[in-house]
Amino acid sequence: MIKEPFQSHSQDQDFWIFLCFGQSNMAGQAPIEEQDLMVSDRFFSMATTDGGDGRTLGTWRKAIPPLCRHDALLGPADYFGRTLIDVVPDNIRIGIVSVAVEGCPITFFDKDRNASIIAREEQDWMNDILDQYGRNPYERLLSMAKTAAKDGVIKGILLHQGETDAYNIEWCQTVRKIYCDLQQELQFDPMQVPLLVGEVVRWEYGGICGHANPTIRKMEHLYPNTFVVSSEDCLPCEDYLHFSGEGYRLLGRHYALRYLEVTNPKWADVCRKTL
Repeated sequence: MIKEPFQSHSQDQDFWIFLCFGQSNMAGQAPIEEQDLMVSDRFFSMATTDGGDGRTLGTWRKAIPPLCRHDALLGPADYFGRTLIDVVPDNIRIGIVSVAVEGCPITFFDKDRNASIIAREEQDWMNDILDQYGRNPYERLLSMAKTAAKDGVIKGILLHQGETDAYNIEWCQTVRKIYCDLQQELQFDPMQVPLLVGEVVRWEYGGICGHANPTIRKMEHLYPNTFVVSSEDCLPCEDYLHFSGEGYRLLGRHYALRYLEVTNPKWADVCRKTL
C-alpha cells in the first residue's frame, strides 16, 4: 500500500528517484518468475503509460514487474532498486521512472531530432510502443520525471541502449546531449546525479552486439559524472542479444553497486558482499 505522502506532492528527501531509459534490454525481455514478484514496500515505480494491468499514467505503484510498461518483462531496473533497498538505510525509498523503446536508436530520445526520425518509423511493433508514449519517448520521460520529482529527489539516470548504434563517437555525443537536456529541464545538480551507462551482452558470452561495448566504455573517459556499468558474468538468453533472467538480476545489481561506488563507498562495500 502506497503511503499518503505520495498523494500530497510534498518533496521527500528520503524518496530517491532514478530515471531509466533505453531500448529492449532496459524494457526487460526475461520471463517474470515467482521470486521476482516479492517486492519491498519501499520500492516503487511510476507508470509511464496506461496499461491493461491497471497502471495509470503518472501514478506510483509498487515496483512489481514489469516496471517499464504492462507489455514489458523483467529488466535491470528491477534488481537495481531491490539491491539499493537491501543496502541503504530503512528510511530511504526508491522510485523508478522508466521509458524504453525496443530496437530504437539513441536519437529517439534526442528532443531536437526525434520527431522526424519517429515519423519515418515503419515497423508496426515499434509504432505500437511509440503510440503508448505519445510518439515522443523523451517528452514522456521528462514529463514523468517532473511528476515524480514533486514527491522525491532525482538521484541518478540509468541508460541501457547501444545495440542499435553505439559504434562511433556520435552516439556518445548524443547520449551526453540527452543527459544535458534532462539536467537543464529538470534543474538538478549534474554533479549530484550520475549517469550510469550499461554494457551490452559481451563478445565472450556470444553477444551479437558486443562490438558496441568499446564505444560504451568511452563514456566514462569523455564526460564528468558518467560511469559505465559492467555486464561481466551477465549471461544472455538464447538470442544472444538480450540477457537471461539471471543475467538481468545480476546486471541490476551491477548498476546498484556502480551507483554506490560513486556516491557512498561505505555502502558499496556492503553491496559488494551481496553479489
